[in-house]
Amino acid sequence: MPRELKQQDRKALLSRIPAFPPIVLRLLNLLSNDDVGIKDLVALVSSDPAFSAQLLRVANSPLLGYHGQVDSLQSALVLLGLRRVRALTMTVATANHMKAALKVEELSRCWRHMLACALLTEELARSCSVFEDRAYTAGLLHDVGRLGLLLAHPAAYAEMLRDADRNALDLLDCERESLGMDHCEAGRALAKQWNLPGDFQIVAARHHDSQENYQLDLLTLVHLGCKLADSLGFWVVKPLQPRTVEEIQEGLPPALKDRIHIDEERWRELLDRRVQCYADPDAPLSEGSLPPPEREALEEPNLPVEALAKKHLPDPNEQKPLVADLLMPVAIGLLIASIIVAVVHFAMTM
Repeated sequence: MPRELKQQDRKALLSRIPAFPPIVLRLLNLLSNDDVGIKDLVALVSSDPAFSAQLLRVANSPLLGYHGQVDSLQSALVLLGLRRVRALTMTVATANHMKAALKVEELSRCWRHMLACALLTEELARSCSVFEDRAYTAGLLHDVGRLGLLLAHPAAYAEMLRDADRNALDLLDCERESLGMDHCEAGRALAKQWNLPGDFQIVAARHHDSQENYQLDLLTLVHLGCKLADSLGFWVVKPLQPRTVEEIQEGLPPALKDRIHIDEERWRELLDRRVQCYADPDAPLSEGSLPPPEREALEEPNLPVEALAKKHLPDPNEQKPLVADLLMPVAIGLLIASIIVAVVHFAMTM
């Protein structure tokens, strides 16, 4: 029978779990405001030189395909956009948090699953145009309890994963037996302790709950993203009863079923490239290691960054005075009127 922890033991276990860096929690809170200004972001990110350097490194890497030199945080944040900054912030922070654990095969699978779930949840949200601003982060943080447990007990957690994999055991049962709580319970406590948004707390606590009614909420999207990650091979422990991609496609909620087609081979390839790119936050980013972030949907084609910049950012050399914009239609009208007068005069003199 799984052993139960006393209240003081639970507190002691949770106290050994390192929290995210304060800058990450402040950024998450700041980016939840749609009206946040670039100046506010620059001021906050600039307060952490190491994190600033990582963002600039990504902005200047083949990850974006940008051929210019991004030499300021403001340029980097404008180029990346708020949604990508939010995703990048949490991804880099989580990778930094797990840096030592990523060298252990079993623990590395936890990271791969978290990132795959984030990307798939974002894709599902985009397909039905809901929760697009929160889907990626919710998917990434759905296993925040597992992240906490493995950071508090890396050796014990890795051994538990090996045992569960060898003997086809249920992972939640193994966690309760080995540590006295499963990662859903730990996730609920940590998300509340770190004051994460309420819907993130629900996701961290209930992402393994059955979602048979499939209300199209954030929890359902993360639950589906998690199942899809398992089916595409990005599991932590091989599922006891794995569902095929076809079965998941068939069981999608009506709002998603008609809007999305899961291309198993293509999605697996794209996910693998993304995961490899973020596997080591300090490793150099090589050409072709990751699709550019402007391809926010898994099925969208590559777009040159120059085209993206022209689409989103005004060219300071192409500013047009308001007077010129107003005079143009007036000039055209006068020209047409002159032509009409000339034609009428010509007809009357014939």
